[in-house]
Amino acid sequence: MKQKTLRVFEVEDFEKLKTVVNSKYELVKNHFFMLKKEDKEIQNFLEEKNLNYFILNSNHSFTSKKEKTEPVKEEIRIIEKEIVKYKGVPFKIFDKIIRSGEEIVLEANVVFLKRINTGANIDIKGCVFILDENNGFIKCEGECLFVKKNNANIIFNNEEMEKNDNEMFYHKGK
Repeated sequence: MKQKTLRVFEVEDFEKLKTVVNSKYELVKNHFFMLKKEDKEIQNFLEEKNLNYFILNSNHSFTSKKEKTEPVKEEIRIIEKEIVKYKGVPFKIFDKIIRSGEEIVLEANVVFLKRINTGANIDIKGCVFILDENNGFIKCEGECLFVKKNNANIIFNNEEMEKNDNEMFYHKGK
């Protein structure tokens, strides 16, 4: 089994969808389209163009044009020695630049998709994943920490981490 990253377009306007698909078909043909509700007109159009899509229903489960899946649960599966354990862990994703002066204190696992600026103060009790540059102060008390590029101070489980232009991954020993 392999893990893959999906690129998804959220469909809200059918006319805009038709314009994009007809003018940029080669760019979007390998992406998925997400519908917030069933819409036969949009579904028929996507099927005619042989494009993949799924429908987000009211139970927050994903429905493909070919199969139905189980509802998404707000938990993380941890597999250890072929035993599956469930931990109900909140997960937060920040898709914005964290500005100077912002303070984020959470008891959750956190993903930062964009840069963290100098002067930002982050205190997280769970795992931290920084997928862009970090220039702020980070305190992580979780089991793991990933930073794409670090130019500032990071405290991971009471130990100061080095500043590094390369990707860093740390995991707390058991």
